[in-house]
Amino acid sequence: MHEFSKDVDEEINVAAYFLARANHPIDRLCWDLSEKRLMYRNPEKDFTEEEVKHNAAAIYLSCVEYDVMCYLIAQLDILLKYELYGKDL
Repeated sequence: MHEFSKDVDEEINVAAYFLARANHPIDRLCWDLSEKRLMYRNPEKDFTEEEVKHNAAAIYLSCVEYDVMCYLIAQLDILLKYELYGKDL
């Protein structure tokens, strides 16, 4: 594993920990995850509120556990931060 990869993994874990500690309501996490997933899939597009809402509803209905959702949000946030779109770490 590359040193950069270890650093990114650690940064994701720390971010997920603090996000989980913030104890945000599940609907906010669904919305945040929806926005980040859409941005990651297509960083060039501006998504409408309706697109984000539809995706957030699908996430909510999938019954993703709270801590998993925090990890996914943190992961996407870090990947977007470093512009690591589909890159193999």
